[in-house]
Amino acid sequence: MKPVSANCRILLSCAVAAVLAACSSAPRDEKSTLTRPDSDRIAAVQAIRAANAGENSALQVNPLRDPAVEGFVAQAAHAEKLGQFDDAFVAMSKARKLAPEAPDLLQSEAEIEFLRGNTEQAEKLAYESFKKGPQVGTLCVQNWQTIVEARKIFNDPDYRAVAEGKREQCKVKRPVRL
Repeated sequence: MKPVSANCRILLSCAVAAVLAACSSAPRDEKSTLTRPDSDRIAAVQAIRAANAGENSALQVNPLRDPAVEGFVAQAAHAEKLGQFDDAFVAMSKARKLAPEAPDLLQSEAEIEFLRGNTEQAEKLAYESFKKGPQVGTLCVQNWQTIVEARKIFNDPDYRAVAEGKREQCKVKRPVRL
């Protein structure tokens, strides 16, 4: 075995240093600051789902769907419970292919995207769900709460306040019955 020259040792040292530098924790780029740690994202989705707790201001009517859609939705829910958010996304994507205009599926996909750290996409899906949905009641509340949670991440208090107001507008009071 030949002895290694000084130049080779220097080049080898530089290469090792470069690899170690690349593996070390570098400052976050702008996009990575728009995500939360897993526990925070889970808490945000819990807040989205809890936002409509007790909300029964509007009758929710859902059309009958293909049983395959419900099977994929169940698969997505199971994968989510196991913390397998990418698998949940795949299952929900299959459900959405069968019922692409279903606002409740759009919202479910938004929540999964939030869990996956894709906050911008989650917000877009929630707004699309709002546009296609009833624009009052429980789904509407969840749509706007998703946007509120996204705006927390984006550090946008102005639009967050707008979204909170829109969320409250979803809560239509029932007429008084005599």
